[in-house]
Formats: sequence, structure tokens, C-alpha cells
Amino acid sequence: MRGLLTPMKIAPRALAIAALFAAGPDCGIRSAYAAAYCVELTASEFNHSSNRRGDDNACAGDQKSNIEGTARDRARNNANDAVTQQCLNNVTLRISRRACRRVNLIGNTSPDAKWVDVPPAAKSDANKVKYIGRGTGDGPALCVVAHDVSFRTRNIVDGNCDHAVGLLPHRNFAIARARARCAVVCNTP
Repeated sequence: MRGLLTPMKIAPRALAIAALFAAGPDCGIRSAYAAAYCVELTASEFNHSSNRRGDDNACAGDQKSNIEGTARDRARNNANDAVTQQCLNNVTLRISRRACRRVNLIGNTSPDAKWVDVPPAAKSDANKVKYIGRGTGDGPALCVVAHDVSFRTRNIVDGNCDHAVGLLPHRNFAIARARARCAVVCNTP
């Protein structure tokens, strides 16, 4: 009789622990942003993009400057800013649902989604993702995604820059280009 009681005491505890682990992800333990993605619209869904330039320069040998990174960030931001109004004014809930279905996700219809500081991850490989808000009316949650298009550097002699012994002083220039497209926020089913 004693051997039969022991399994009965353990079984309810084991079931309770198993139930907690099984219910964990659905009980609000995971982040609300973990299941959201910015899905870039194709040309057939919304044919609008923007190419923009960004640049920066500094004297050669300036250890504090990151002209390559700054030029790329400026190009991405300029491209994203140029396409933002078109996305907000023209991307509809119907376009959003179609794009989300294309990648086996569902459209985000939550009116209180806030990804201003940390936007959802891009479903495609994008160099920069920016959440821009909701479309007009009851429109979908929208993002813009930027892809690097080109990058080049050049330098010129510049007497205003310091120079090492025996070398002419020169200034380095970085010029980047990026392309931005509209994207919609989609959630995992």
C-alpha cells in the first residue's frame, strides 16, 4: 500500500511543473516584439522606392572619425526619410495582409504597437530598419527598410589637415548610396 501512495504524490507535482513549462510562452513571459517582423513590400505589392546619398569627410589620420559608418548611416536615413510619406499615405491594410501571407505571417492590426526605439527585425536582409507608424485611417503598422547600394572613398590634398613628416596633408571622403522600400509589420501566427 505504501508503494502505491508515493507515485500519487509525485504525479500531481510533475504535472504542475509540466503545465508551467508548456504554458510559459503563452503566459506573457516572452517579449511582445519577438514575434514581429518588418516584411519588405515587393514591386508588385507597392512599387515605390527611393535611392539617396550620404557622405562624410575627415582629415586622414583622425582617429575619432568614422567616415565610412557615418556616410552609410546618412544614406540609409536619407533614403528611409524620402520614402516614409509615400508608405504612410498609400500602403493599405489589403497590401499588408497580402505581403504577410506571402511569407506565412499575419498582418499586425494592433493599434498600440510601439517599436520606435527597437523596430521589429527585417524578414529580408536589410542594413537598416525603421518603424514609421501606422498608415492612414486604420492602416497597418509600417516600417521602411534600407539596403546599401554602393560605397566609395576618395581623398584630396588639404592644407588645413595635419600631416606626417614627408607626406602631403589630405582629407578622406566617403560617399554611400542606399535604397529604401516600404515594409509592413507582420506577426507570427
